[in-house]
Amino acid sequence: MDKLWPTLLIVVILALVFLGMWLGWRRRARRDAALVIPTVLDAPGTELAHVTALHAATTRHDRPLDRVVVPGLAFRSNATVTVYSGGLTLAAAGESGVAIEAADILGVGAATWTIDRTVEPGGLVLLAWNAAGPAADGGTTLDTYLRVTDPDERRRLVDAVRAIVPASPTLSTTPNTTPTGADDVAEPSPNGDTTTGNEA
Repeated sequence: MDKLWPTLLIVVILALVFLGMWLGWRRRARRDAALVIPTVLDAPGTELAHVTALHAATTRHDRPLDRVVVPGLAFRSNATVTVYSGGLTLAAAGESGVAIEAADILGVGAATWTIDRTVEPGGLVLLAWNAAGPAADGGTTLDTYLRVTDPDERRRLVDAVRAIVPASPTLSTTPNTTPTGADDVAEPSPNGDTTTGNEA
């Protein structure tokens, strides 16, 4: 009997923790329900690269702990990433496909961490892109973090994205210098040009 109450207390605490996690997930899902994530490219064009990657997370731009909960991007999963002249697709087993038009890609760079994933400096490919949604600017900017373990494949993926988005910066392998987790990622400036996060 002496051990019963501590055991019940632990069970109740665990139940409350899981309930809080579930409610938080539901809240994020409702918040992100308005985001429109295409599943196919309008005009794929020529295939430039095809790699296997771990989709580590997709978050709100510059908020690497704020995971978005939308079909195809809500969970960490192994995926195939294909870059075409018209855009990029991400397909994970058991998940809805994700298609990002070339015109919606803001930049590509390197990152070291996001949410529950930390790797060697520059070990994550960070893709910044616009998803259609209710934001005042006509959409919501998201950051997708991809883990490609083979350096050659990682470089091939980044080069392919740069080929369809000429303003994208080169792959950075330096440690994080900003709290966003991004080492070098393109961001739109007020005049519409694209600059990298570590430019003066």
